[in-house]
Amino acid sequence: MSGRWELGMSPYQHGVRLRMGLAGRPPTLMDFCMGHEASIYCPILMAVIAHLRLVSEDATAKDIDARFPWTGTRPDMILHLDSLLEGAGTVKQ
Repeated sequence: MSGRWELGMSPYQHGVRLRMGLAGRPPTLMDFCMGHEASIYCPILMAVIAHLRLVSEDATAKDIDARFPWTGTRPDMILHLDSLLEGAGTVKQ
């Protein structure tokens, strides 16, 4: 499979980060800390996937960013977590 975008989680000093970018490149589209509370990792990942479910592989970074509550800003789980989780079931077309 040769997708354009990669999404993944990576451990680091302050917990686990959820990161997304062009395949094989540093994550420039999404890179935010989910902290140390492992019980939130799966709900966040599933919410992000729900927001991405209608996005085509040829979408631009701007198209993808527009699907999230932090559009145009840096993702911050303190500010955006509730909106991310709540909006996962009602993603904009």
